[in-house]
Amino acid sequence: MFQRVLQKGLFAAAAVALSLGTAVPAQAKDLRMASLGQSSPTTVFSIAVTQILKDEHGYSTQLSTGSAATRQAVEAANQQLDLFVTAVSINGFLRDGTRMYKDMPNAPELFGNLRSILNYPFGAYHAIVWEDSGITSLEEIKGKKVFIGPPSGAARATIGAIITGVTGYDPESDFEAISVDWSSAEQAFQDRQIDVYFTAAPIPSAELQQLSALGKFRVLGIPDDKVESEAIQKSFNIPGREFTMLEPGSYSGLTNEEPVRLVNTIVGLGTNKWLSEEDGYNITKAIFENSDDLVAAAQWMKVITPENGLSQMNAPLHIGAYKYYKEAGIDVPEELIPPEAK
Repeated sequence: MFQRVLQKGLFAAAAVALSLGTAVPAQAKDLRMASLGQSSPTTVFSIAVTQILKDEHGYSTQLSTGSAATRQAVEAANQQLDLFVTAVSINGFLRDGTRMYKDMPNAPELFGNLRSILNYPFGAYHAIVWEDSGITSLEEIKGKKVFIGPPSGAARATIGAIITGVTGYDPESDFEAISVDWSSAEQAFQDRQIDVYFTAAPIPSAELQQLSALGKFRVLGIPDDKVESEAIQKSFNIPGREFTMLEPGSYSGLTNEEPVRLVNTIVGLGTNKWLSEEDGYNITKAIFENSDDLVAAAQWMKVITPENGLSQMNAPLHIGAYKYYKEAGIDVPEELIPPEAK
């Protein structure tokens, strides 16, 4: 229920066309943009950005939702997207031709086509159960139906590592790993067809607050004695990851009485090297200089500032974005200076 309410509220915020990007070159002032699931923080951000760009520069943005960030990176590198959800970890995998890109010989070449605009916290991986399920720790998910992220997505690997690090369980045999997209998993959890629902959400999250309207829930975290486990450290040490704490009382339906340790991740807004310098500059400047509009859409977006925009970034800036950061007095590391500016 709350998913449908959330979708209605989100899409009332901006008139966007939900269509999958194609290889047809975009016309001037016509941008193709992709985000994750309809209730994802990336989509809240993306919708706010489409409205800002329309108001400031008259850009018309076609926004598609639901595709994995791993796919978006390849589409952007092939000129099928102008703006997409970039992730520090995914950038590393594509650059090195590892993980989901290990069978893609041209992965490093594709990475070379990508450019960054800004980074921001995507949110922490919450493992959510209904309070009346009786599940109080990750050790108790054995034999349960667990959503650990969409197939072939970077989140699935991270969540799997968290579960293994805490419990030693194998997603292939110790529990049923549900393979659907983010939106379908959210609905299935609401309908009690899934026992454990992993989702990435900022703190505070409108999604989790609205979940409170449906019942009491608990978030399963990483215990103190598991922080140093090899699997947890392996997951945590991937660029773009950090620990964060969910405090008791963060949501009206949250039943945890002690702080919960979660793994947070950094994502961002990316583009490709073919976006014009003017458009890259306009997009970057419009986002940062209309921060009040971002915060009005979601309080967590107050962290999106020029000072934080380069946090853990590991793909070169777009030349237009680079121009804006220099004007704003931000010190840009040598490795982030775009090849076009050297």
